[in-house]
Amino acid sequence: MASRSGSSRIRGFAAVVALVLLPGCQWVGLRSPWEPSIGPDIYRRAESQRARRLEQEVERLRADLRQAEEALVAAESGLLGTHGRADAVSSLAEVQIQVERAAREAPWRRAEIAEAKAKLGEGDRLIQQGHFGAALFFVYRAQRIADHLQGEAQQVAATLGARFIRGRHVNLRAGPSTDDPVLTVLTAGTPVFPERRRNGWMLVRTPSGPVGWVHADLVDSSSPASPAR
Repeated sequence: MASRSGSSRIRGFAAVVALVLLPGCQWVGLRSPWEPSIGPDIYRRAESQRARRLEQEVERLRADLRQAEEALVAAESGLLGTHGRADAVSSLAEVQIQVERAAREAPWRRAEIAEAKAKLGEGDRLIQQGHFGAALFFVYRAQRIADHLQGEAQQVAATLGARFIRGRHVNLRAGPSTDDPVLTVLTAGTPVFPERRRNGWMLVRTPSGPVGWVHADLVDSSSPASPAR
């Protein structure tokens, strides 16, 4: 019964990944409204950057799917119980450190950080129950999330001119004034990539896709992970 239930979950997960990977799949809702003064080249750069991030996320989902399939095969063949407690505890401790480091380096990815910590919590719970192989399944998923976040942080650090939001909640607006509509809200530490300035405002691209204006006083040149902060 457990194997059939596991197979059902794997098939459901595979269906989600397959949907993500559909050729020509359109990701909507992240682009800011067209503004002629911004120019199509800026939107193309934003879209290209966002596409790279989505490709990396898809590869992580593929890895999760491969691991899930391997875990199912191991469970059905009786190999899942061959992992020891020491191995599981050691791996959990190492990945906990990695996740905390990723949280410092990429604080703008709060949802992913929370997901990684939830995976570690599930792994710890399974260790306490003596299910060491199953615990490692969740630990390694948390590790892949941390790898993904650290990779993004390295890309941001290597991007010339990258800046960081220093206000707790900063409005990204459709134009350079407080009268313009809010496109989204950026949290502290979010990296932005400046394009131009106007009257104390900065036109920026964001990692998730939207292009808009933030007040220049709310943007910092120091990374959230730098020693100065």
